[in-house]
Amino acid sequence: MIPQSVYFNYLNSLMEGNKADCTKIVSQLIQDDVPVKEIYDEIFQKTMYRIGHLWENNRTTVATEHLASQITESLLSLVYPKILEQEKIGKTAIIACVDKEFHEIGPRIVSDFFELHGWHSYFLGSNTPRNDVIETIREKQPDVVGISNNFYINFVRLIKLVDDIKRLFPEQEIILGGQALNENIIESLDKYNNIKLLKSLDELEEYIKSK
Repeated sequence: MIPQSVYFNYLNSLMEGNKADCTKIVSQLIQDDVPVKEIYDEIFQKTMYRIGHLWENNRTTVATEHLASQITESLLSLVYPKILEQEKIGKTAIIACVDKEFHEIGPRIVSDFFELHGWHSYFLGSNTPRNDVIETIREKQPDVVGISNNFYINFVRLIKLVDDIKRLFPEQEIILGGQALNENIIESLDKYNNIKLLKSLDELEEYIKSK
């Protein structure tokens, strides 16, 4: 477990927009052979959730949130070489955001996490048009499709995307994630098979290990 002092040091540097200090902290964690999962979970995800919460409560600015996102995305790339060391196991995932969904750090972490466990993962990024997701599924024939939805207003688009996927690929396995989703909302998807809501990296890891 990463010490709380490291987390708070990183959080303060991130909120100040101090990319150099953030990079030093993450570089040291990599040098110390801290597991990638811990860096993603206890540093990247935890700090971005914290900043998002502050923004929602008008305790920080949009500019601070955007700057933190940019720094985090650059540091994901810093960690990525360790992920590439993993031997591939012949399974494929496609990870996408719902159309009009612009927060992509969470799904990027999910995509990297699949690769960390030996999968080929295709991350389509934010605001991916529904038809492009469908065509990529047709081309890659993945074992699983992951869809991120962080804003409640985009839930209708999520339903439409899932409906199209299931209409064209009835047996396609789908995982869902994002802060806009909960068990009550997911009940509206009960008519479909092979759909699972994952709410944490621990749940994602359990899911991947079960495959």
